Formats: sequence, C-alpha cells, structure tokens
Amino acid sequence: MGAQSAKRTTQPVATAVEVPSLDPIETWVLFVVDDQTYALQLSEVERIVRAVEVKRLPEVPPHVRGVVNVQGRVLPVVDLRARFGERSRPIALDDHFIIARTAGLSLILAADSVLGSREVSGTTAPRGTGVPRCVRKVAPLDLGVVYALDLEQVLFGDESPTDSELARVLRELQAA
Repeated sequence: MGAQSAKRTTQPVATAVEVPSLDPIETWVLFVVDDQTYALQLSEVERIVRAVEVKRLPEVPPHVRGVVNVQGRVLPVVDLRARFGERSRPIALDDHFIIARTAGLSLILAADSVLGSREVSGTTAPRGTGVPRCVRKVAPLDLGVVYALDLEQVLFGDESPTDSELARVLRELQAA
C-alpha cells in the first residue's frame, strides 16, 4: 500500500488553468420591457427618471411615442414594444425613462423597470441570426439572454440619422 500511494503522488496532477478572457469587460445598465431584459452601455446612460406625460408628434414612426422636454431639451421617447413589432401599452406612472445619448443624439427609452448596472464580458454580435439590427450584442446572463441595444438603430432603423425625416423633425423641435 505504501508503494502505491507513493506512485500516485508522483504522477502528474491535472489542474484547471484559468485563462483570462480576451473579451473586453463592459458595464451595462440593465432594464426590462415586458419580460425581456435589455441593456445599454453605462457610458450611454445620462440618467434614469420616473415616467412623465409624453407629447404626441405627428408624422413620426410608430415606435416614437412623442417627446418630452428635459431641462430645455426636447427628446424623443422610444417605445421598444412598438420598435420590435409588439403590442404597445400606455406608459404607466411607475415606468422608468432612461435618458440615453450617443455622439450625435439623445433619446428616452421607456422601460417597465431598471435592474441596475453589471459588468459583462463574453458577448457576441448577433449578425445574421434573426435578431434585429438594433441589437448590438447578446449576452447570456443568470437572468436570461440580454440584448444590448444600438441607440441610433433603435431610433432610426435603416435610415441615416442625419438624413431621416425623424431627424429633421427633432432638429426643428430642438431649434424652437
């Protein structure tokens, strides 16, 4: 027995080696619309507030609910339900507005709830998988699959943010 246990200790032991991920770590703000969790990069989120009354606009795409005046800035309110072809519902007082921005635009996303922020890595770009183009990345998390959004695609779809009719209307409202 003693000889056998000596042999066991001299044989190589297989150990797991942790390999650092090459994927960059991003901090996302997670929020829920219906039962789906979405995300924006933390750097895109200006702030989160309770929902308020939205002023309707004529001649805008169905996913643009209207506009809200936020400290002198007129921002479009985007309904993700309508954007993804789902049935819309009235904005409730306990909903949240996520005021978000990219280099050339600011907008508001209406959300049922906000879950907070989380560091995420190992995400994939969903091109060619049937996922809408406004989904920038997909990440499987403990709370399900999370879709990180591309704000310009959410608002303008396939139109150019500079040449779209919606962009023209928003510029006119900002100038008024």
